[in-house]
Amino acid sequence: MKLLMVICPEGRRDQVTAMVEKHGIRSFTELPQVIGSGVTGKRFGTHVWPGKSVLMFTIVTDEKKDKLVAALRECQKNLFPDEGMKAFVLPAEEAL
Repeated sequence: MKLLMVICPEGRRDQVTAMVEKHGIRSFTELPQVIGSGVTGKRFGTHVWPGKSVLMFTIVTDEKKDKLVAALRECQKNLFPDEGMKAFVLPAEEAL
């Protein structure tokens, strides 16, 4: 099992959520209005650095992870140059 974390622009939240659900993933956690800095710039939700991001994470099987990451890569190709999307995969073990 893998922990898949996705950081996307606030305006792409619905698109990414729909993609996750389309791949049969019904359980995920979302942290809305995340701020930070990355290769596409700063997102602090201010006049100087507008915009915020959304952080989603879910636990998936290896098979679902591969298919969802491929779909996220396709989505990333359609972003505007100043939009950024990142996905990270980490090993996951159930503790409880």
